[in-house]
Amino acid sequence: MKKDIEKLLIDHQKFHSDFQIDNFIVGRSGDDWAKYKQALREIETRNTSLTNLREQLELSAWQSLYRRVAIWLRPRRIRLIYAARRRRSRAALVADISETERELKRFIELAKALRKHLGELTPERRKHLEAQTWFNKARQMILIDSIVNGGQPSEKTVEFILGLPMDMQNKLLIGYQAGQAPMINNEQQNET
Repeated sequence: MKKDIEKLLIDHQKFHSDFQIDNFIVGRSGDDWAKYKQALREIETRNTSLTNLREQLELSAWQSLYRRVAIWLRPRRIRLIYAARRRRSRAALVADISETERELKRFIELAKALRKHLGELTPERRKHLEAQTWFNKARQMILIDSIVNGGQPSEKTVEFILGLPMDMQNKLLIGYQAGQAPMINNEQQNET
């Protein structure tokens, strides 16, 4: 049974695939600015995680060294169990470090490409991109509600829209009242 499990787990990917990273973690974030910010959040998380994993691996090595000093006090079977646990723990840490590095590399690649596409990020440009991201998020919510709820915005969408600045609310409501579908394309993104 153990060999069957080990054989099956060869196909297991503990961490996110590039497809998941590209399409569900960064890709679903909205426009390029939102994707860039999400990629930066993921980079920060992976970087912190890598630091912690590497420290944990180093501590594990030191603990293993100190355990050897008193190892003769333990019965043989207990020593074997602890040794096997340490090997598995170390192997898991090494695997986690490798996968986290792979994810981090992917997020860095995405962030660099998005940053290049976004161009110079002056404070004014950042402010504009931030507003555009949330305006487009509201449009997406309205569009989804129009498909799912027969044109009626959900309570969640209304609450979201009410959190936007008044000028954005007005733009959304004027379009909604005129029966215009809140299309999400580059032409409309540039209007915000």
